[in-house]
Amino acid sequence: MASVYKRKEGGWRAVIRMKGYPTVCETFDRKQEADDWAKETERRIKLGQFNFAAHNKHHTYADLLHRMEGDGVFDHQRSFKNCRSQFDYWKQRLGAYSLIHITPELVVEERKIFVGPSLPDGSKRSPSTINRYTAVLSATFGYAVRKLRWIAENPCRTLSKLKESSGRDRILNDEEISRLLDACKQSKSSLLYPIVLFALTTGARRGEILKLEWRHVDLEKGIAFLTETKNGRPRSVALSDPVIAELKALYSRRNLVKPLVFASKTAFGRIDIKKGWMLAVQRAGITDYHFHDLRHQFATFAAGQGASNVELASAMGHRTLSMLLRYSNLDAKNSKKFSDHISERILKGSTHE
Repeated sequence: MASVYKRKEGGWRAVIRMKGYPTVCETFDRKQEADDWAKETERRIKLGQFNFAAHNKHHTYADLLHRMEGDGVFDHQRSFKNCRSQFDYWKQRLGAYSLIHITPELVVEERKIFVGPSLPDGSKRSPSTINRYTAVLSATFGYAVRKLRWIAENPCRTLSKLKESSGRDRILNDEEISRLLDACKQSKSSLLYPIVLFALTTGARRGEILKLEWRHVDLEKGIAFLTETKNGRPRSVALSDPVIAELKALYSRRNLVKPLVFASKTAFGRIDIKKGWMLAVQRAGITDYHFHDLRHQFATFAAGQGASNVELASAMGHRTLSMLLRYSNLDAKNSKKFSDHISERILKGSTHE
């Protein structure tokens, strides 16, 4: 059955899907041309006169990405925004190639090119970054093979993943944490300290914290409901008393037209804490410490208090043991003891106002 729709980029696309046959599509400048092509192509397919192999030779890698976008593939992937740069890179490198001319050998050479050059700061791309870019490329070819049948095999099939590091394990001691919190209080940004305290006592990710809205915070019950999470599964986290105090202070002077808890003063978008965070880390005399390490810090503290893998997975929103995430109130209740203990521990040596 044929369908014709207008493309966001301009022009019209005709798509024919018939049971038992590969999907075929073509792009035209005018709708009438698309309608005529679709009607004639349907007729030729039914008569067995349409050459699918010859038609597929015209599909380029850019066509594949356009088709995936037109099919709504990216609309159902929460991580697409994070992968946009990967798609754009491969479109720039391979967009003009016909799919049948993208061989395993070409893919290997392209990966070598991607691995080779240094980044602007002189560093090399990490194995994990290279693997992510390769995975995105393989996923697009997989769609061409399984869903569209534009090609017979995925040219990434021979690529092996590069060995990645075991991950960071940078944990601060109590004295370093005290220095870090004091440095955050001295920041020009009045939001940096409550944001860092929130991260340390809940294990929430930076994006989850910065997207938090007042309507998802219950200061009376001491619970924050995180709806924008990395894995797409909402969860609640318990708020320790010091965090509640900070949030109440922010709530009392909030801008009523801005829904975000940690809202930017100059815009309606999210606040950018990168510069303030880096200066605070430097002021505290701490090296090699990233904001995401605060999440590991929470996990280490909680594990030290006897938290089981089940409790940690629930409190931190890991996809493992994901059935526990259905019980958001239970998540908060279980993690409350960890949040309170961590607050008491990290604020012991810090001047708390």
